[in-house]
Amino acid sequence: MTRAAVISVGNELLFGETVDTNAAWLGRELGRRGIQVVRQYTVGDVEADIRETLSSAMTVADLVLITGGLGPTPDDLTKAAVAGLLERNLVEDEGARVDVAARFHAAGYAEIPQLSVSQYQVPEGARVLRNPEGTAPGLLLESGRVTVALFPGVPRELKAIVTGDFASVLDDRSGAVVHHRVVHTTGIFETRLAEALEPAIGDLPSSVREGIRLAYLPDRLGVDLRLTTTGGSAETANARFDAWLGGVAEVLAPWRFEAGSGDLAEAVVTELERTGRTLAVAESCTGGLIGARVTEIPGSSRVFVGGVIAYANEVKIRDLGVSAQDIERNGAVSSTVARQLATGAAERLGTDVGIGVTGVAGPGGGSDEKPVGTVWIGVSVDGEVETFVTHFPGDRGAVRARAAQVALARVYRRLQSLDGD
Repeated sequence: MTRAAVISVGNELLFGETVDTNAAWLGRELGRRGIQVVRQYTVGDVEADIRETLSSAMTVADLVLITGGLGPTPDDLTKAAVAGLLERNLVEDEGARVDVAARFHAAGYAEIPQLSVSQYQVPEGARVLRNPEGTAPGLLLESGRVTVALFPGVPRELKAIVTGDFASVLDDRSGAVVHHRVVHTTGIFETRLAEALEPAIGDLPSSVREGIRLAYLPDRLGVDLRLTTTGGSAETANARFDAWLGGVAEVLAPWRFEAGSGDLAEAVVTELERTGRTLAVAESCTGGLIGARVTEIPGSSRVFVGGVIAYANEVKIRDLGVSAQDIERNGAVSSTVARQLATGAAERLGTDVGIGVTGVAGPGGGSDEKPVGTVWIGVSVDGEVETFVTHFPGDRGAVRARAAQVALARVYRRLQSLDGD
């Protein structure tokens, strides 16, 4: 298997001004071809640092891909750094010069700007990789057993070169195809999921268990499980994944959901359609997050009617029929109010399912009785209402996001238990 390293160049990456999407995209592109990425580096616009990083990468990888620093300005130092390390002079490439000239002529320039002359200067012996989206070509160099490829940092230019002139290079180095399947769960911490799942995995027959690698991928909304196997056809891999998941299905059932996008809102929309039901929401502390997530899903207009962002108590009372006396007696963050928000949303908007959410998102507003992170959620399905309280850790954004996720999860589980129309 070819071992690859990816080097991302740019001060903006180190300073956090730009997110490095190139490394992620390259990792996926290489992985699906059976090329193993063994290192990823981020380095600033310093020639000595780029040389040092490349030197290190060449000790662990057969293929080194460098993105960024190929532009015409003084801070674009990648080409000079690579040429210096590999002891190559920079020379003008006629084919690259013609391409650069054509691009500038098309833009209305009579001549190539002086700064852009560097765009067609390449290390001796380099193969030029055509860039159909910009003026900086990709470059391919061989140094002993290691292949070094340079790409511009603009994502669309990188992708155009990799899927264009560079594709044949990757084809020559592709190994056994790597197959993945991602399973989505929510409502359980990574450690608790592992404690429940690992014994079940150990009980699987060796013919099912061996050759499949499992990774736990947690975030604040849930834990994804990534299954990986290498070699064979997609059909064979899918059969292996099906057998593995079938053996642990009972363990995963309380937390698993099906959504191609990975968003629980998609699963809720699917279940609403399957059961022939419609949804409305009444949101206080989540401020419309649930409605926003649901309406991000294509086709959600068939099942989602609308909602009310009932932040002020006056709106809860006037638009959703929440009792002013109950708010006075129990507070806005209470089981009673969550219940009335859920039923009010369903009744006022004429839906089968209603969600009501009210809580203390913080950072202020908490008390000893109701500390920051306290959220009451009400769910009404066909007139049957349940309420429950949750206590979420994290900042304001985390509390709101987790509350929306838990509300959607409860609706999803309720709908799963219902028959379709």
